[in-house]
Amino acid sequence: MQTRTTNRQGTNIVLNCRVPVQRAQALLCDISLTGCRIELFDSYVNKGSTVFFEIDEKNEFAGQIVWVRGNEAGVRFMHRLSPAAMQVLELA
Repeated sequence: MQTRTTNRQGTNIVLNCRVPVQRAQALLCDISLTGCRIELFDSYVNKGSTVFFEIDEKNEFAGQIVWVRGNEAGVRFMHRLSPAAMQVLELA
């Protein structure tokens, strides 16, 4: 079993996202600098898909779906979450 390298923080943030071009909304259940667990509303993703999260009009971050269980999925970010993104998400 793979061990996490960063701690996850619980959240209840709802973000708009694209998987890859299908628009959806996702609840960020928990998040770290390198990944998150999401719960999707009225949408489904496949393992290996790319997801783009929209923080605001100017900022987004992307990740790859690494597991799926029902309407929940684990995401590994393409790049570590920036301090600016953490601040906009009010996690810093």
